[in-house]
Amino acid sequence: MAPTTESKARKRKPRPRKRKRGVRTREGQARPADAGSPVQPLVEILNGTTKRATKRRKAKAKRAWAALVPDSADPLERNIVEHLPMPAGYVLVPKGNVYITRHCRSRTKKSGRIVYVVYNCTGKRTLGIRVPEEIHKKVLESAAETEESRASAVQARDAKDLLKHRELLLKEYPLMPKKTLKLILEHAFLKGSGRVGRTGMITDEQKTHLAVEAHIRHVHTPYDKLLDDGVGRKNAREQVWSIIQDVERAWQGCEKAEIKLALRPAQD
Repeated sequence: MAPTTESKARKRKPRPRKRKRGVRTREGQARPADAGSPVQPLVEILNGTTKRATKRRKAKAKRAWAALVPDSADPLERNIVEHLPMPAGYVLVPKGNVYITRHCRSRTKKSGRIVYVVYNCTGKRTLGIRVPEEIHKKVLESAAETEESRASAVQARDAKDLLKHRELLLKEYPLMPKKTLKLILEHAFLKGSGRVGRTGMITDEQKTHLAVEAHIRHVHTPYDKLLDDGVGRKNAREQVWSIIQDVERAWQGCEKAEIKLALRPAQD
C-alpha cells in the first residue's frame, strides 16, 4: 500500500498594507487625511453650492444688476433694481401719483438723505422711489389736506389747455365742421390718452396739424381697411396721403379740390 502524503497548502504572499497619505497644510506640515475638514457631498459639488461659489455668484449678480440701470448724475439719488433689499427705515413709493412722488423726492433730498430710484429687473422701466418712512407719511397727510384744492386747479388748467387747442384748430381750419372739431378735441387731446395731442415733444401748432391728419386718415380714408387687407402701415399711409391733403385744404379754405371720402363714412 502506497504511503499517503499530506497535501501541502499553497502559500500566499501577504498583501501590502495601504498607507494613508497625509495632507499637507499651507505651511507644509503633514497631517493625517482624517484630520481635515468634513467631506463635502458630491451633490453640493455638482450644484456648485460651496460657500466660495455662492459668494462668486452673488458678486457676479451684483455686477450684472449694476450694469442694467443707468448711473444717476444727482449725488442724492441712487438708481437700483427692485431685488435689492430695502434700506432700514425706507418704504417704496410706487409711481403714479405725481404730487406724492415729487414731494417725497424733494423732502428727502432736503433732509440730506438718499432717494433710491427703483427699476425693474430689465433696467428699462422705473417702478417708484424708496424714501424714508416718516417723510412718506407726512406727504400722504399733506396730499389728503390739499386734495380738493389741487383737483380744482387741475380742472381749471385742463379747461384752459382745451380752450387753447380749440382756438388753434379754428385758426388753422376755419371751415372745419363743428362736430369734427368736437371729436378731435375729445379724442386727440384727451388727458392721459398718450395720443399726439398730449405729447410734450412738439409744438402746439404741430400737435394741431398731426391731430387733424390722424382724424382724417381714420375717418375720411380707407386707411383702416387697407391695414385689415394686409397692406403695410407705411404703404397704407402713402396711399391715403393725397386724400388727407385734399380734406385739409378744404377745411383751411384753400384752393378747392375734389375730395374722395373713404369707404368708412365721416361722422360730421
